[in-house]
Amino acid sequence: MQTLHTSRLVLEPLVVSHADALYPLLCDPRQLEYLDHGAPASLGALRERYRKLESRRSGDGLEHWLNWAIVVRGADADAIGFVQATVQRDGRAWVAYQVARALWGHGIATEATRAMVDHLIARYAVTQCMATVDQRNQRSWRLLERLGFGRADAKQVAAMDVQAGDWLYLR
Repeated sequence: MQTLHTSRLVLEPLVVSHADALYPLLCDPRQLEYLDHGAPASLGALRERYRKLESRRSGDGLEHWLNWAIVVRGADADAIGFVQATVQRDGRAWVAYQVARALWGHGIATEATRAMVDHLIARYAVTQCMATVDQRNQRSWRLLERLGFGRADAKQVAAMDVQAGDWLYLR
């Protein structure tokens, strides 16, 4: 797994040591508002999750688990968020992103997600990226639209496991 670089950011392959910086972000109630899961049970639980993700593959070997911690280039600081992709054998990838609330509105999630999607297409031959977004999460669906994602139609949604209240976006 490669480290990715943008003009402002470094996307480092996620490892256990990133848990310390990302744990407070993942416990912030505002960060969780539109997600279908709660905060990690503990810092130890998050470390264990990241340890499993370091394998970069699902247990059955059918999916690539690609996770990057977002770090501001040139800053002497910890991770400020993450981007992630689950790449399936059929050339499709589920993508997600999260950035610390203090940095919302600065284009960081857009920049990091764009770098990841471009890398998925170039390195993993991904032909379609997919994301689900809570319908109320205007920031997130606008980000996806800026990156060329479009809302799926009813037939596409029916073919996927999309929770009620979420929209499916495809690119």
